Amino acid sequence: MKRIAYFDNAKGILIILIVLAHVLSLCSSYYNYNDDFFKFTSLFMLQGFFIISAYFSSKSKTSTITKVKSKLKTYLLWQTIITLYYAFILNIIDFNLNYLIPRYTLWFLITLIFYDLSEFILEKVNYKIMIPLSFVIGLVSGFIPFFGRPLSLSRTFVFFPFYVIGYYAKEIDLWNNIKKPKVIKITLILSIIILIITLTFSDLIPLKILKGKFNYFNIGNTLPWVACIQRLLFYLFSLIVTTTFFNIVPKKESILTRLGQNTLYIYLTQGMILKTFVTEKILLNNKVTGTILLFSIALLLTILSTKFIKTLISKYRMEIIHEKKISRQKEKILL
Repeated sequence: MKRIAYFDNAKGILIILIVLAHVLSLCSSYYNYNDDFFKFTSLFMLQGFFIISAYFSSKSKTSTITKVKSKLKTYLLWQTIITLYYAFILNIIDFNLNYLIPRYTLWFLITLIFYDLSEFILEKVNYKIMIPLSFVIGLVSGFIPFFGRPLSLSRTFVFFPFYVIGYYAKEIDLWNNIKKPKVIKITLILSIIILIITLTFSDLIPLKILKGKFNYFNIGNTLPWVACIQRLLFYLFSLIVTTTFFNIVPKKESILTRLGQNTLYIYLTQGMILKTFVTEKILLNNKVTGTILLFSIALLLTILSTKFIKTLISKYRMEIIHEKKISRQKEKILL
């Protein structure tokens, strides 16, 4: 499938914001950061990724089973690598290969596996039914007590509506509709208002609601029905801010384009690198300088490690292809 610069640019911006959000989160106790940056960016970062992922998944000719197998292999490999690294290199956890609770950023892969499987249903149901139903499912899922971190069940249901929107993007003419002048103006104004509200009333949508990994009974002192209303508000704000984000993404090729082509491996590796810096206390005393340096080094190292990993995978695939060709030639000789 031909790559489109617009979507790679969007993914490039999103991965930069995600790395920065993780830097601020991990350094919050060291530099005394608050959660204001995360609270606003959490209204469109993952939502944007899921919409794009679903859009291209719906256009892909690869079978659902193949997509699931690929992501599952990647998850099992990285869950093992990160567990070993945390246990024996950083010594921050006891060694336990638990594949039901994904490490740090790996929940994203588990959620995508569930979304791939959901396409068996999505391809058979009309978008007029499925889109509103997905929001209902997302809201109701919070009342299920055992939905939480295991198998990323809570986040899977919380972000499901955005995957559904992306999957039906062609049917609802999403990319043209959000580019209408009236939509651009209204969502931009509303996004500015939401930014102000988010910064002014920090408890309006609790951090645990924004993260999506908790059910309503684990939010804190909030009553379940209040948490449900807060998640509804989270959905409303997310739809508006995500629309604005997609409207300001540049269309021309840039440095963001190449960055956006490697987001998965950047997403997977940056967690290990950031954990290393924080655990080993490789941080500067100056808040601003330390944050900028950590962010720059983390992004640079993840890009370099991504290139290294992709090179290894490419060589491995070439070796497999070469071995298959040799075996076919031998079969022909024998015949």
